[in-house]
Amino acid sequence: MKTSIKLIAFIAFLILAMFQTSCKSDDDSGDECEGVACPTDAPGLYVYIIDENQDPVALDAYEVINIATGEVLTTLIPPVIFEQYQQAGEYPLSTGPLEIGQERDVLFKGFINDIEVISSNYRVGRGCCYLGVVSGDVNLVLE
Repeated sequence: MKTSIKLIAFIAFLILAMFQTSCKSDDDSGDECEGVACPTDAPGLYVYIIDENQDPVALDAYEVINIATGEVLTTLIPPVIFEQYQQAGEYPLSTGPLEIGQERDVLFKGFINDIEVISSNYRVGRGCCYLGVVSGDVNLVLE
């Protein structure tokens, strides 16, 4: 009799253990980023372009395009700021609005004298704290 009680208790314990380890919470309403401490100096997304001599490339214009929709995502930049970008050879990689965990494929195109001189594809995404480049080389060399 003692053996059967022990056996029943052991089986009951195993069943409870299975339920505890295999249960999935149905509460998906929680914010996966809750409690995440984000740095205050979140980095921006930029494409850096140099020539073969390692000098920054001053584009006349550039576009960032959502590959899926063809929508131009480039934001208007004041001329004084754009001149700073030209001097540094760095250009913002606009993404459009993204939800946390969402990714988007974009195409960066750079122009000099209305001629496309460089282009590159990127996958960008939003994490808990800021946007980031998931794939694609942000350091380009214009040959």
